[in-house]
Amino acid sequence: MQVSTKRLDSANATISAQVEPPLVSKTEERIARSIAKEAKFDGFRKGKVPIALIKQRYGDKLINEVRSEIAQEVLSEGLKALEQPEMIGTPSVSRFEEKEGGYDLEITIATRPEIELGSYLDLVPTFKAPSITKKEIEETLKKAAESTVAPEEIKTKRALKEKDIALFDFEGFIDDQPLERGSATDQELEIGKGQFIPGFEEQMVGMKPGESRTLNVTFPEDYQAKEIAGKPVRFEVTLKGIKTRPAVVLDDEVAKKLLPGDEEASLEKLRATIEESMVGEKRSELIQGDLKPKLLEVLTRHYQFDLPKNIVEQEIDHLASNKAREMSEEDLKKLSGDEKAIADLRESVREEAQERVKTTLIIDALAKAEEVSVNDQEVMQVVYYEAMRAGQDPKKMLEYYKENNLIPVIKMSLTEDRVLTTLLDKKNPKPEAAKAPAAKKPAAKKAPAKKPAGAKADQGEEKPAAKKPAAKKPAAKKPAAKKDETDPA
Repeated sequence: MQVSTKRLDSANATISAQVEPPLVSKTEERIARSIAKEAKFDGFRKGKVPIALIKQRYGDKLINEVRSEIAQEVLSEGLKALEQPEMIGTPSVSRFEEKEGGYDLEITIATRPEIELGSYLDLVPTFKAPSITKKEIEETLKKAAESTVAPEEIKTKRALKEKDIALFDFEGFIDDQPLERGSATDQELEIGKGQFIPGFEEQMVGMKPGESRTLNVTFPEDYQAKEIAGKPVRFEVTLKGIKTRPAVVLDDEVAKKLLPGDEEASLEKLRATIEESMVGEKRSELIQGDLKPKLLEVLTRHYQFDLPKNIVEQEIDHLASNKAREMSEEDLKKLSGDEKAIADLRESVREEAQERVKTTLIIDALAKAEEVSVNDQEVMQVVYYEAMRAGQDPKKMLEYYKENNLIPVIKMSLTEDRVLTTLLDKKNPKPEAAKAPAAKKPAAKKAPAKKPAGAKADQGEEKPAAKKPAAKKPAAKKPAAKKDETDPA
C-alpha cells in the first residue's frame, strides 16, 4: 500500500493511497473467516461454513467492512506521516475507486490549527468599576428589611393603592373562552411593582375589598406563550382584602435577621454587605450585557488563521438545516430537489458558520492558556435547571440533549462564558469591598491594677476591626425563568 500526504494549509490535509489487489484479497479473506466463526448455516456446524458461502451470502456487508478497514488503515498511516497532528471533526472520504482489483482512495482531514495568542490580555478592554450611591443602598436596605416582617391585612375598607398587597381571585378569557391556566384564587400581588402584564395592576387601583371589576388588557407581542402573544384578554377580578407591611425599624436586630449565623451582624455591616452585593451585580450586568460581546468581536477580528474545512462544512449543514426548519411548507417543497436553491441556502450561512468555527477555536486556545475547564457535572446542572424551568422531566430532557448532540453546545457555551469572564476579571481586578465597622465587644478582662480609692476605671482597649466577609462572586448568568404560559405575570 502506497500512502502519500499533502498539507493544504495549517488546518487541512489529504491522505491518498493506492491499495494493491493482494492486500484487498487478504483483508477480505480475514474478515470472511471472522464472520464464518459465528455464522449459522443449515447443514454446517458452527465455525465450519465454507468461505465461499460466506462471501456469497455476506457479499455487500463483506465489501463494506473491507473498504472501512482499509480506509481506517490508510488514515492511520497518513496520520503517522503527518507526525500525528490533532485531528478534529470527522474525516471525509473524497475518493474511493476500485482499480484493477485494488483501490484508489483519498481522505480529507481537518487538524487543529496553531493559534499564536501572543499578549492576548492587551486585547481585553478596561472599564470603570461600577459604583453605588448611598440612596440606592438605603432603598435596597429598606426593601430587604421590609421582607423580614409579614404583611398584615388592614381593618378599614379603604381603596387599593400603590405599594398595597392585594389579595384577590381572577379568571381570564380570550374571545369569551376561559384562558387555560389563566385563573387563580387567593392571589397576592404588590401593586406598582409591574409583576403582571401591563395595565393589570393599574386597573386594580381604587378597588375596595369585596368589589369585582373587569380588566381589559393585551398580552405583550413578545409574550412567552406565542399562541396568545399580542392578543386582548379580559380578566374578571374580585378583591378579597388589602394587606400592608408594618413599618420596620432599621437597627441591628434587622441585620441579625438578614445576616443569619453572623455573630457580629450589625446595621453597618449589613449596609457594607449590600453595597458589595450591588456592586458585584452591576459589574456582572456590565460584563454580560456589553463587554463580553465586544471582547468576542475583538478577538475574532484580531486572530487570523486557517479554518478546518470539514468543521466549517458541518456547521453549514447545521445552520442550513435550522434555516430550512423555519421555512413554510410551500417554500420547503420548492427547495426540495432544487440543487441550486440548496446550494444558495448553504452559501447564505457560510460566513456565519466560518465565524462560529473561528470563535470556537479561539475560545478553546484561550481556555487552554488560562486553564479554564467545564466538567460534566456543571453541564448536567444546566440541563436540569432548563428542565425545571420548563416544567419537564430532567432525565427526559437530558436524553433529548444527548440524542440531538446538544451536550457539546452547552459545554462550549459555558466555556466561552467562563473564559471571557476570566479575562475581563484579570484585566479589571475587583476592587476590595469597604470594611464594615467592627462590632464592638467587651474588652478582654485583665487583672485590675491597684488604684487609689475613687479613681475611674480605665476604658477597655479598642478591639481590632472584625474580619470582613469574603467578597461574593457574581452569580453565573442563567437564562431567565419562563413565566407560566398563561399567567398574566
